[in-house]
Formats: sequence, C-alpha cells, structure tokens
Amino acid sequence: MTQPWLTVIGCLPSGALAPGAPRDALQAEAVFGPERLLVAAGIDDARRRPWPRPFADGVAALLDRRGRATTVLASGDPLLHGIAATLLRDLAPDEMTIHPAPSAFSLAAAALRWPLDGVTQISLHTAPPRDILSSAVPGRRILALTRDGTAPKAIATALAGAGYGESPVAILEALGGPEEAVVRTTAADLAADAAGPDAHPLNVFAVECRGGPSPVRVDDLEHDGCVTRDEIRLLTIAALGIPHGGTHSGHLWDIGAGSGAVAIDWCRAGGTATLFERHPGRIAAIRANLAATRTVAAVREGDAHAAIAGATPPTHVFMGGAVADDALFAALWDALPAGGVFVTNAVTLAGEAATIARHATFGGTITRIALSHSAPIGGLMALKPAMPVLQWRAVK
Repeated sequence: MTQPWLTVIGCLPSGALAPGAPRDALQAEAVFGPERLLVAAGIDDARRRPWPRPFADGVAALLDRRGRATTVLASGDPLLHGIAATLLRDLAPDEMTIHPAPSAFSLAAAALRWPLDGVTQISLHTAPPRDILSSAVPGRRILALTRDGTAPKAIATALAGAGYGESPVAILEALGGPEEAVVRTTAADLAADAAGPDAHPLNVFAVECRGGPSPVRVDDLEHDGCVTRDEIRLLTIAALGIPHGGTHSGHLWDIGAGSGAVAIDWCRAGGTATLFERHPGRIAAIRANLAATRTVAAVREGDAHAAIAGATPPTHVFMGGAVADDALFAALWDALPAGGVFVTNAVTLAGEAATIARHATFGGTITRIALSHSAPIGGLMALKPAMPVLQWRAVK
C-alpha cells in the first residue's frame, strides 16, 4: 500500500482548519493553496505555493513533488468541486489524506435555513452564468458556486431574462469569515442594478425560483412542419412521466427532434436532454428554438445510429422520427437502463406496424390519439381531423 505523501486540508474563509486536521502538516516544505489561506495559516514565504494562473501549472508543480511530504489548503470540502477531486484524476486514493471542512453549500444552507436535501447544488465557477437555466424550475431552490464578485449580476440577468425575475435571491459573501454578509434582493432588481457594487469575490448565489418561462407553443417555434403539435406534445410529456406541477432530473434522448419542442418542454420541467437530428434545416431550427427559449441542451447532428455513441446516457427516450427503424430502436432500447421509459409516436403505416410489433414483444401500453380542430368549410365551421398518432409507452 502506498504511503500517503499529500495532505489536503479544508479551511473556512477565516483560515480555520477542518476539525481534526493535523497542524503539523502545515510544516511541510511546500504548502499549496489560495494566497489568502496560506497567509491566514501563517505559512512562511519560502514554503508558500500560491496557485498560479493558469491553475493547471500549479497542479503540475504539485504532481512533480510526488512522494515528498506536501500539503494543500483548500476552501471548504476539497472533494466537492474542489482540488482533491481534481487531484484524484492523477493520484491514487491512498496517496493522500483529506480533511474536509464544511462546504460552501453547507454554510450557505445553514445561513438560509434551507434543508440541503431539498436544494439543487451546482458549480458555475468555470461555467457560463446562463447555465443556471438548466437547473431553474419554478419552486426549486438552487445554491450555485460562482466565479467572482461580478458573477451574481450575470446569473441574475440570465434568470430575469428567462422569466424568473420575481425570484428571491441571496448573495452569501465570505461565509464563515469576519466579512460574512448576506445580501437579499430579487433576480430582476439585481439584474437592473448595473451601477451597483460587485459582490465579495467569495460568494455563493442562492435563488428560490418563481415565475419561469411561459409554456412553449408551436406557433412561437421555427419549424418546417416536422413538429410535435401542442396537444400531442403535452400527452407525450405526460407519457414520459414528468410529475404534474413537479420537477424531475431525468435525461431525455429526443430522436428525430424536428423543432426540439418535446425536449424544450422536458428541460423546462427540470430535466436535461440530448437532441438528435440529421436534417440540416431542422438542426438550424432546433438551435434557434433553444436560443429563443433560453433552453440549455445538447444537440447531436447526423445519423442517430452513429450520433448516440458517447452521448450522455438516457433515463428516457422519445422517438418522434424514424419510428419504423428497427435497428435504431434496438440500439436505443439497449442504451436505456432498467426502469427507463421509452415513448414513440407513430403516424405512418410502417411506424404503426413497428409499434404494434414492439408492444407484442416488450409490453407497455398503446394509445391512439385522434384530434380534430375547428376549420372553415365553405361558409361554415366544422371539425377537421388531424393525422392520428399511435403512441407506445414502455418501461424497461
């Protein structure tokens, strides 16, 4: 067994070490960490190794010391979006000992009196501020680690632009230190305060999502006619299993995504999605619709047989296109884990035949969806039937 040579110690912003952390580790001939923590811990200049920019250079310098006693000081829990998680990509677990302090998430939740098991925790330290929209759902509480003091306004701007302007937000600054402060406002007010001061560089952004985007409508989307109509889409989303008025965290594969409407509604309910489309014009429409609805989702172009390789594994699959392709169906079914949900919508005779055959093999339920809409016929109004849809739903 390898003898640990590296000690990673979590700290509070005040510089206080994690409970039980060995103070003699501070005597190592090289101590890495943020400058403020190295100063707070009293590390002398000769042994102080502040993280440089680019950060990767500091990691490389640390790895060059492999086998020699070395210490790293880190903020909070080093395994939660922290340096220990980064180093474990290159080091064996038994090469280091880790002493976590309370994470920024824990400190923020305590300050807000938010039970952590009901909070979505994300890091926007290296991600663009608008990535918070992939987690934003009405009623959801989010804690986000940020990059710097300018980030809260940028995050609030993204939220307000997506319809969450009324959401209460809190900026939790320098938690656990003498400069600790909690600034409360709304996303709209923070976004509008362009001339106001930036937050403390060490901050956590908290939001309790209220409002949100209005329901997407086909008439508001770019499409060439290859689109899941509003009523059919609502029934499809229901078949996929989003709880009414609730949130979820599943990952959807939308095959033959067309306009992207199904995946957009899925993501607005809290999930994530990968959209697969091979038609260039529809790919352009998908990207335009994602941008217009401020929806964050992955798009894979080209033939779905090849495009599914390496994609984020699904918990749900929706085939709105290529329903009759048995080879593609088999690959998608194999990719779906046990308990995953598979939904198809067929409108062609070939698609219906494939649907009936799969129902006989895999079970599930078949539903015929037949809608009629009012339309003028001569000088009168009548109900004009739309193309019927044969929907299949199965749980693997």
